[in-house]
Amino acid sequence: MSDTPGGRLIKRYANRKLYDTAASRYVTLEELALMLQEGEDLRIIDNQTKADITAVTLAQILVEEEKRGGRRSRPLPALRTLIQRRIAEPVHQIRSSVEESVNRLIKSGEERADTTREQIRGWVEQNTQALEEIQRRVDDRLKHVVPGLEAFTRLQRQITELSERLARVEAHLGLADDDDAVP
Repeated sequence: MSDTPGGRLIKRYANRKLYDTAASRYVTLEELALMLQEGEDLRIIDNQTKADITAVTLAQILVEEEKRGGRRSRPLPALRTLIQRRIAEPVHQIRSSVEESVNRLIKSGEERADTTREQIRGWVEQNTQALEEIQRRVDDRLKHVVPGLEAFTRLQRQITELSERLARVEAHLGLADDDDAVP
């Protein structure tokens, strides 16, 4: 039935002629339609580019059938099924390829997000340690300064008390102005 693994090989030349390699002769679209009706599995390639043009050629056969206005010498559903099968395989391959690419992108994004989270955690830990070290140094310095601050605060309190006492004594002796008197 078929002379190649992908079906009977038909080559289309630049002059748009179709050549049946099994029968070693040129064929028409009508003859291809008859081969399909007989159950032949056809594979049609462009002789110059080696591109598979089976689906396009089968579509041409359907168009020719429609142009005849309903005079069908072969069943259109069979041709449609063949076209759909020929188109479905590349579409399935493209869909699988796209899904695989998307899955790789998602996985890559997740890995990058994990890496970024780890980098942020490391940065936070590193900076937390630095901040803790700064806080420790500030605390150590304050320990040395605070006793001096306590003494300064005590001195300020004592000066205030002495100023108040002096003002009372001056008021008692009548030496102070009324404005300077401390109640």
